[in-house]
Amino acid sequence: MVEEKKTKTEKISLKILSRFKGRGTRKCRFCGNARGIVRRYGLNICRRCFREVGESIGFRKF
Repeated sequence: MVEEKKTKTEKISLKILSRFKGRGTRKCRFCGNARGIVRRYGLNICRRCFREVGESIGFRKF
């Protein structure tokens, strides 16, 4: 059971990576709202803005 020692920079980089996750990091591109985000296809737009801009970016309403 030999454990590898991590360097100081590796420890710091792990802390930084674990800091950026969760709902607060994903916000709407247009209004900055963090609720109701449409993340499919990398849109990252809230549902309200999606209703306004959806047809202009190529989506159709059925």
